Amino acid sequence: MTGPKGCGRESGWGKEIHRPAASGSSLRVKCTGAILAGGRSRRLGWDKATLLLGGKPLAHWVAEQLAPLTSVLWLVTNTPLPHVALGLPLLTDLVPDQGPLGGLRTALFFSRTSWVLAVSVDNTFLPEELLIALTEQATKTTRPAVLYRSDQGLEPFPGLYHVRLLQRLGDYLQNRRHVRPFLETLRPREIPLPMTTPFFNINTPEDLRQAEKWLTQSRGPSAIYP
Repeated sequence: MTGPKGCGRESGWGKEIHRPAASGSSLRVKCTGAILAGGRSRRLGWDKATLLLGGKPLAHWVAEQLAPLTSVLWLVTNTPLPHVALGLPLLTDLVPDQGPLGGLRTALFFSRTSWVLAVSVDNTFLPEELLIALTEQATKTTRPAVLYRSDQGLEPFPGLYHVRLLQRLGDYLQNRRHVRPFLETLRPREIPLPMTTPFFNINTPEDLRQAEKWLTQSRGPSAIYP
């Protein structure tokens, strides 16, 4: 199993550097960042973490979004070898093939902070204000998670999770994998979405073409979902 390492922009992704939490916001608690990249990408036909968007791997797009808000940042994966070249600190899933909740459990297990900010590797266009709103709740809630709720229900990613969920999540994964039923049991701190659909995921070749189009036009999903 690959051990946890921190990362920092100044000296490259792979080095052990702890950053202060972001300035310019009311964030008071350091968070661990976790990019979940354990999916099999069947519909896309290509590993998402290394997939190029505008000439840059998806994992780097997401890492750059999380870096200002986290003190340590990891890529959590089932297949570490193809991801070594990304230069990001890697964690191998504690138990393979447990889906996104298995990746979250791995991040909680290794976390050096009380809170984990978890994001899917294909959450390429996350507005900064959404991430800041999540992390600011770390000092304001006693709930074990802070999540957004959309028309489809609680959104797992991006989400803020406390490490005290580790045992509870491990018990759940003994015989279940479904994400939203687990989230509903947590009674999380819920934040209403300030926009209609900010969580654009790249799941298919058509999604990738749409993302490339947005980049070409210097716009993201917020231009379509105000």
